[in-house]
Amino acid sequence: MNGRRKVVVDTNAFFIPEVFGVDIFSELERLGYTEILVPAEVLSELERLRRKRGLKGREKRALNVALALIQKYATETEKTREAEKVRERRGEADGGACGATSGGEMQRRIFNVRILRAGGERETEKTEQVAGEGGENRRKSTDEAIEEIALRERAAVLTLDEDLRRRLRKRGILTIHLRGGSRLEEAW
Repeated sequence: MNGRRKVVVDTNAFFIPEVFGVDIFSELERLGYTEILVPAEVLSELERLRRKRGLKGREKRALNVALALIQKYATETEKTREAEKVRERRGEADGGACGATSGGEMQRRIFNVRILRAGGERETEKTEQVAGEGGENRRKSTDEAIEEIALRERAAVLTLDEDLRRRLRKRGILTIHLRGGSRLEEAW
């Protein structure tokens, strides 16, 4: 482990900014997390929800915000990695990671966002479509991927799903949840 605190983010956690007005990235930074891990299964679930008919108003807005956050931070992380590679080749010092703030201006960030597959491979495409799976199978698959990545990466998990939190805690995985609708809090 390289000293970076890692957190796997569940699908429902990406709705926190729009539904509760809580900036999960700032909160994770406040808690000392430096690496955000997004399972490819979470992206698939968000994309599946985006295609769902009848999604309106706040739900649709929350979904679009969730996808935009992932895209923005993952893109900024990738740009930062490329810039670091260039600096390394030139022999320059590490300049740190950058991310965009909600207002769109650039701000120095201390974390990276990575999209991972449960099998250990890094996700190269933005989404992975899973054909023929029902909602419950997909949810179980997503939860299993979250658990697998958390164990492999020695990461905490940000989720609002009580059943998943309970299962993760039994496996010794630190969980993070929304407390009082206004801040994130860690729990064993």
